[in-house]
Amino acid sequence: MLNKNISKRRYCWIILMIILTSCVIFFMLWTNYKKKEVRRHPSVKSQPALVDNTSTRPASYSTKDFKSVLFETYSDVYKNLNFKQKPTFYVIPGLIQSAAIKYTPPNQGQPGIAYDMDPQGLAIIHHKYLIISAYSKSKTFDSVLWILDFKTGRFIKTIALNNIDHVGGITYDDDHDRLWVATINQYQRAQVQSLSLKELERYNFKKQKRPIKFKHGTNLAAPLKTSYLTYHKNKIYVGYFDKIHGGQLFGYKLNKKGLFKKDKNENDLAIPDENWSTYSQIQGISFDRKDILLSESYGDFNSQLLVFRNKLNKPNYNLDLNQADKTIILPPCLEQIIGKDGEVYLLFESATALYRQNPNLVHMDRVIKLKVKYNDGIISEK
Repeated sequence: MLNKNISKRRYCWIILMIILTSCVIFFMLWTNYKKKEVRRHPSVKSQPALVDNTSTRPASYSTKDFKSVLFETYSDVYKNLNFKQKPTFYVIPGLIQSAAIKYTPPNQGQPGIAYDMDPQGLAIIHHKYLIISAYSKSKTFDSVLWILDFKTGRFIKTIALNNIDHVGGITYDDDHDRLWVATINQYQRAQVQSLSLKELERYNFKKQKRPIKFKHGTNLAAPLKTSYLTYHKNKIYVGYFDKIHGGQLFGYKLNKKGLFKKDKNENDLAIPDENWSTYSQIQGISFDRKDILLSESYGDFNSQLLVFRNKLNKPNYNLDLNQADKTIILPPCLEQIIGKDGEVYLLFESATALYRQNPNLVHMDRVIKLKVKYNDGIISEK
């Protein structure tokens, strides 16, 4: 009887040791897996609230609240977001505060902190960087570029510009590694200036404490001012609208070096090769596959994404609202857009300090990516 009890105890101890050993092995494997997971996805680490005096946190909503608000107010838009691909959203930095160069006295020309930056332009560089341009609503600070990591969405740095321009359009020429920025010259005429990728990567606001210098600049014969622009197949497309005369789009073919052709007989202005009429409230343009994408927005009304089959080579073709093949209803204050691989990246200005005071607006404090298809509910086909 005693031997049987001893055998039972031994058996229980053996079972207990096996269970404990299994737990230890499982814990070690799980811990090792989590370490690898963090290494694979560095974006899980929270970013500081400020990076060199530029805010990196959302200005209006937590991620949970942002999803909830978007689902309740624009459910069709929500359903067409790609949650499988990370990052799903890009938090717009600098809306709470941004490093910038002071434009007005006192401390003119010195680094400072702007609290009224308004995002306007959007560009993507080689699946490496996402760039947002912004200007000071009060015109007390020079405009800026915010650089984000394209793969993680993390804020990298602020680039200070040497002007107070609207910078309503930026675009990246992948063929010549050049970022073009819409500016205004000393005569208040439309101008575009550029920066190379190396210059963008080399710039350090904290150390240099001065604006970056543009490499090339060109004054445009048309339009008089620039609302938006984009690069596509060795051409820069520049557009403008006003409420009275409607909208115009101009195409400029670049030379072999990727620069504008200047006409010596026209005071070295760049002369457009083509032009088209457009709808009067266009804020952005992009090309993707066989489509032309235009963003339409004005005031606090719903915005629209207009999708056209690319027929610019046809005579007398115009990009008017009634010619759009598809329309997508979006929240108000839509700015520049980028069509890329069947998705559209959308930038809004509704989360700025001014618009955050409007309780009737959805404050889009993130760049969102929208899947564009013919058969989903948010698209109204003609």
